[in-house]
Amino acid sequence: MQATLVRLLTVVLPCLPILAQTRPLPHPLEPSAAWLAAIERQTRTQDGRPGPASWTNYAQYSIVAELLPDTARVQGRVEMTFHNRSPEEVASLWIHLRQNLHAPDAVRNIPVEVTGGIELGQWTVDGNGAHTAQRGTRLELFLPEPLPGDGKAKVAVEFAFTVPDGEAPRMGRVGNELFFLGYWYPQFAVCDDVRGWVVEPYLGESEFYMGYADYDVAFTAPKGWLVQATGTLQNPAAVLPETIRKDLATAASGDAIVRVVTKEHHAGNGIATADAAPTRTWRFRGEKVRDFAIATSPHYLWDATSVVVGDRDGDGKDDRCLVQVMYRPEAVTWRNACHFAQHTIGTLSRDLAPYPWPHATTVEGILGGGMEYPMLVLCGDQRTPFANQSLIAHELAHMWFPMLVGSDETAFGWQDEGLVDWFTARLERDYWKQQRPSAAQRDYLSVVSLGLDREPMLTHADHLQHETSYVYLCYTKPAAVLQQLAGMLGEDKVAAALREYTRTWAFAHPTPEDFFATMNRALGQDLGWYWSTWWTETWTLDHAIAAVRATADGKGSEVVVEDHGRAPHPARVQVTFADGTTAEQTVPVTRWLAGERSVVLTFPGKITAAKLDPAQTTLDIERSNDTWTAK
Repeated sequence: MQATLVRLLTVVLPCLPILAQTRPLPHPLEPSAAWLAAIERQTRTQDGRPGPASWTNYAQYSIVAELLPDTARVQGRVEMTFHNRSPEEVASLWIHLRQNLHAPDAVRNIPVEVTGGIELGQWTVDGNGAHTAQRGTRLELFLPEPLPGDGKAKVAVEFAFTVPDGEAPRMGRVGNELFFLGYWYPQFAVCDDVRGWVVEPYLGESEFYMGYADYDVAFTAPKGWLVQATGTLQNPAAVLPETIRKDLATAASGDAIVRVVTKEHHAGNGIATADAAPTRTWRFRGEKVRDFAIATSPHYLWDATSVVVGDRDGDGKDDRCLVQVMYRPEAVTWRNACHFAQHTIGTLSRDLAPYPWPHATTVEGILGGGMEYPMLVLCGDQRTPFANQSLIAHELAHMWFPMLVGSDETAFGWQDEGLVDWFTARLERDYWKQQRPSAAQRDYLSVVSLGLDREPMLTHADHLQHETSYVYLCYTKPAAVLQQLAGMLGEDKVAAALREYTRTWAFAHPTPEDFFATMNRALGQDLGWYWSTWWTETWTLDHAIAAVRATADGKGSEVVVEDHGRAPHPARVQVTFADGTTAEQTVPVTRWLAGERSVVLTFPGKITAAKLDPAQTTLDIERSNDTWTAK
């Protein structure tokens, strides 16, 4: 090995001066073989659309469960029906058991409380016993006969588990008086048209890839506990007093914020129906959602309003969405939380697609940050109203990515978190009516300056090697790169392209290739060089003003722009003339893609100052060489 390395250095080192002058070029963005095979089968198209033979599997869940707060136990039974909409037979069904992250022998990449994991009874298929093979957080259930296309199979099992204390992650409890249940029941894995069954283990760091389903859930909690969940409450008269039901009806029909449950309700025992039974069973139905979560506590305050979301059902009339927040009395920044949530749902319904479900609910507690589930998000209390608005906006923006657009978060967290972070910044600016510096750009430049940008964004999120890479590559860098794209093409154009992506892939499973192809089509140009540069490399951008000089005839000025980095990008130059007027020119990216390292721009008249990237929208890592001033 050492001899080989010596020979390699002997050959390479004399070439270094030549290599330094050669501009590296982005390689073509290579789609996966599996995606190309889907193109051949016509389930997808080259321009980023579902194909004429596209399909998406579906499921139905019927869950009966009970919370026992004193022991922090949940016990129940699930009947889950898998609808095979693919053209191929299915010999077995894969099921996620994500609570096994907390089993003693679990493989995980973050520390968690060990609770014993999920306890299971006997599995059945269509009423008969079934053979299974459990592998950590995954279980394979073998069908007695292959399930044909358009066939369905109903499986059932009893289950129980102990709810972890505190953050667990993304769910858990505060003592025995506030519970949030996420990934708490057995759930079918996704079987899609590109990869087939996607059965990667749940390790804790990365989030989820989930299929769409209908849920009927009966959840029993102690009397006096309020319950919120994915789906619409089916039996409000059985669990809520008439005064609360009337206030909810008022909230659902207008823009005003209604204080549905206050401290006075709790003081007067006014949050439960009058019968003496020690428990209440809350029945919810959620349709066309990818998961089901539950929040419950005897201490919640409850505010509600609604917002127009556009025509979500196609009847030609605008629809409304009930917007709710639930929080503990000590969460002082939450008095305006309902307004924050209302703004987010209304704005993104206009900018992306009408919010497709009947309510959007934000609950406080457990987490320092936040976590999203369909119709229900969990957020920690924040120190300032701005931080609270930002967090609520971020988590509710997830209703579009990945709840509506069902990407694979486990592999490609950037495909939801990066897009959501970009829209969060827009929501912040719109709500507070302030132009704020790009936090994503700032954080990107900070990471690069520390030498910590070490892995490509297209790396599978569970395969990242460095501790700091997950947040940076799933949140920070993609948001910064989208912001840079908006600076290059215009923010409205990028927002419109993301709107096209949202509507094209609603209730489907887009891959990264689908995202890139859809954006190319929506933006009207092939940006393969851009996607390849920023998603498959760790290249950086560094433009510089190398010189400013008079033209040969003395009537004008020349600005010499050099490209010192590896990432190609248009270079916008603003100059100031002696009379104070300004002018701009742009070095097109095609000059750098042609291999050039230096370009001369000519301006009429004498220049007193020149500046690269005057709006500072690019990710240029060295600003000190971006300006020139006449001496």
